[in-house]
Amino acid sequence: MSGKKYVCNNAKIECSLCLKPEGTLVVTSNQVKLQDKTWATLKDNKKANLQFSGNCKKSDKQSVPCVALISPTKWINTGEILIQGNKALLECSTIKCSYGGVDIKIKDHIQKSQMDSAEATDVEAISPSSGTTTKVTSSKLVQ
Repeated sequence: MSGKKYVCNNAKIECSLCLKPEGTLVVTSNQVKLQDKTWATLKDNKKANLQFSGNCKKSDKQSVPCVALISPTKWINTGEILIQGNKALLECSTIKCSYGGVDIKIKDHIQKSQMDSAEATDVEAISPSSGTTTKVTSSKLVQ
């Protein structure tokens, strides 16, 4: 699973049986943050975590909202990192809806892969050998 991105709160998920297939994963299992967003874990596997606004294609005349029918099982293909004792979700993690019988997939993990920009910061430093002050420029992350 190395090289995979971890999943954050409000990640985009997808169910092929929903008339509006894109939904949102809402993290409720912990308060640990990754890039200022809570990490998703295998405990985020309830109806409240998997939010879709469309109707289910498997329902009678496609008339019942997914939110009423969704029946998630358990996440598979999770990471090895533990967040408050639970494995973190990866971009390749999936969870089956036992009502529709299809996998719900992560469409966008929303973890940033690189920093937005860097801003130069000047700080004063003292050289240990000469005792003189030198101006040092470093970068800080700006989001």
